[in-house]
Amino acid sequence: MNTVIVNEKRKLIDQQAEVPYPHNHDVLVKIHDISINPIDIKRIHRITNTDSRILGYDAIGEVVSIGSKVSKYTAGDMIFYAGSTERNGSYQEYQLVDERITAFAPKKIPLNQAAATPLTWLTAYEILVDKLGFIPQKNVNSGSILVINGAGGAGSMLTQLAHWMGLTVLATSSAGNFYWLKRNGVDVPLDYHNNIVDQAQTAGFNSVDHVVNLFDTAKYFNIAKKMVRPFGHIVNVALTSEKIDIIELQAKSISFDWELMFTKSTLEYNLESQGESLALLANLLDNGQIKSTITRTIVAPLAAQVIRQAHNLINSHTVVGKIVVDFEAKY
Repeated sequence: MNTVIVNEKRKLIDQQAEVPYPHNHDVLVKIHDISINPIDIKRIHRITNTDSRILGYDAIGEVVSIGSKVSKYTAGDMIFYAGSTERNGSYQEYQLVDERITAFAPKKIPLNQAAATPLTWLTAYEILVDKLGFIPQKNVNSGSILVINGAGGAGSMLTQLAHWMGLTVLATSSAGNFYWLKRNGVDVPLDYHNNIVDQAQTAGFNSVDHVVNLFDTAKYFNIAKKMVRPFGHIVNVALTSEKIDIIELQAKSISFDWELMFTKSTLEYNLESQGESLALLANLLDNGQIKSTITRTIVAPLAAQVIRQAHNLINSHTVVGKIVVDFEAKY
């Protein structure tokens, strides 16, 4: 089968490989579409001079065979998932994935739209449900949340989910992307080029219940500290090389949280929860309550050159929403 690997020189190259065989909870998936995420590019820089790896962490495809302990699927089922950083990813024609972190794909939307959603949805869901304790039901929650980088992939999904849950959503982007924020459930768009705290206060928010920082942890720490209410949470997803004095949060009893979507699959912790979360996503996508955040589709066979093209778009830092690579073009 065709694969695209990152070699020991951190270069994307084409390589042939044997089709793997599923055991235990694994399913073998023939991939139709994949989505490109910033973590794909970040992990290239972690490759050592003795290592090579198949990256890729969003996919939708057809189950072609199953392991002995698989109970959810049979051959022919369409599923979607984000996968695991501990295994070969979706830059290949066939991929093994644990059934417990997958779900049946949506049935009423195109495959490329569904492929754009798993990783960012799971990030958003775990922040709002696992970290902040909100109930994953429509309009049963209350409160306010500020999302830093609301127009990115994770932000575009998190604002939708927070709005669906019943929260008042503030989010940052450039003014030119306010239309995208509003499309994705944001009540109060904030221009990150200007003073975020002043804009929030002008809109009537001297504080919010929680801040979710989906960009630079250190850069936005002071803003988050000012905006979050006593006993609120600041949730972060990005590593930082700068020191942050979290002692400053003690006076307001603020919690400082981390979210990494791959924690569960890496440590084999509560794997089924990711499959259950994706099943909810499939239902919400099918009934139109959550929208795919896809903004661009590259239709081409799997090849290193195609993946490089998608990576270059991500590296341009001009992309709103998600990029999908479609290997099959079957809508």
